[in-house]
Amino acid sequence: MQHYTDPNLVILDASMKKRPNGEAIAEPQQKIIGALAFNFDTEICDHSSALPHMLPTAEDFEQAVRALGINQDSKIVVYDAMGIFSAPRAWWMFKIMGIRQVYVLNGGLPAWLEAKYPTQISYSEATYQGDVKVNFNPSGVYSAQQVLATITSKNRQILDARSEARFYGKEPEPRKELKGGHIPTAQCLAFDKLLHQGAYRTTEQLKQAFAEVLISPQKPLLFSCGSGVTACVLALAADEIGLQDYAVYDGSWSEWGGNDTLPIAT
Repeated sequence: MQHYTDPNLVILDASMKKRPNGEAIAEPQQKIIGALAFNFDTEICDHSSALPHMLPTAEDFEQAVRALGINQDSKIVVYDAMGIFSAPRAWWMFKIMGIRQVYVLNGGLPAWLEAKYPTQISYSEATYQGDVKVNFNPSGVYSAQQVLATITSKNRQILDARSEARFYGKEPEPRKELKGGHIPTAQCLAFDKLLHQGAYRTTEQLKQAFAEVLISPQKPLLFSCGSGVTACVLALAADEIGLQDYAVYDGSWSEWGGNDTLPIAT
């Protein structure tokens, strides 16, 4: 509640709208007071792609966030209903679009409810058109072909945020059409290892979790996961501990695991 009265504050609920199998997720019954819906799952995404919630164009993103009343000087706080799950994806989207004053509410809606802070039943609506301008950074988002080149060049270390069981192909993928396994040369850092009771662990614990999987701490990082969401949980944690040279593979396993021409390790 420390910054709740800031005049430039914009609160966004980035809770997921769909499960991996396509089933709808029920909207959270309670919202943080003043929160607007930030639906990157089915609205603020690339509608021309067959892959789920891919990053939209800079022009489409700018138009969408202006419609939310976001200005150049807005302070944006994003959260989700699970604690820490999809909010970091929204954070990354703003960052990749050159918008710097964006933050994630650690612990999300569950932490807010536990603190007995005020809520509302419906989302708020923007009352004006914002003036924010985006400055897209293409180097922070990777395609399958760029990942393929990374495997050969080893110029980035690939970290996969999925569970170890999925990473090693021992557990079926939630999307039935996808094969099991992982991108060759990748290491597994399951996103839930960075969390405790739905919130990020301490800075020192985050540093330790990364140290256990990093082959070379100086090498730039590339994050992947199931569909580009929990990869951003890793990205935000890395950013917090000073590992700021990173990119996200947007298509992630939704693309890689469904393409017979791409190499897979188990």
